[in-house]
Amino acid sequence: MPRFLLLACASALAAALPSPALASGVTRAQVLEAIRAFEANATGADTPGRAAEAADAVAKASNTILKFAIESDDVVVDLGPNAVTWCDVKKGIADMPHSGERGLLLAAYLSGCVKAQLASGRQDANPFEGWVAMLRLYRAMKMREDVTIPEADSLLSRQMDGTLREYAASALARSTEALRKAYGDKPASTGLAGQP
Repeated sequence: MPRFLLLACASALAAALPSPALASGVTRAQVLEAIRAFEANATGADTPGRAAEAADAVAKASNTILKFAIESDDVVVDLGPNAVTWCDVKKGIADMPHSGERGLLLAAYLSGCVKAQLASGRQDANPFEGWVAMLRLYRAMKMREDVTIPEADSLLSRQMDGTLREYAASALARSTEALRKAYGDKPASTGLAGQP
């Protein structure tokens, strides 16, 4: 794996964990710029000098996107096991195969979810748009680095056969039911769905 991708993966993984060092108050404009930077840099750079710059941009963008997803009332993101099948947000992913890549896929998922909700102007915990963004990055990883993550491959198969959107609706229903079981009919709004 190129040094760039290792740095980017480690940065994205670090971004997936709560950190008091994150600056407060990410604005809509800041998160949209962070999403643009993430999308432009997450697949890597071909030159060594550009790789370090791209890794820094991915790390900074990932932190901004995570902060916004957690704190903003404008979006709600499902981080439960039905939506984020490739990593366990509660336990962490450090001991999983390809943990760095899994963290980077989590950042891509968050960026897709946030971007879609800001574009539509409404909260929607459906993981579909996040999965599409994650799978775009995953396909690039598979081609460049020959990375295989079975849970992402399963979602990729559903995208290829046209059942991803339907599966996303089913995942949202399962997450919603898990929340109802854990909290009753009206779960408290935390900004994150799927987290009992």
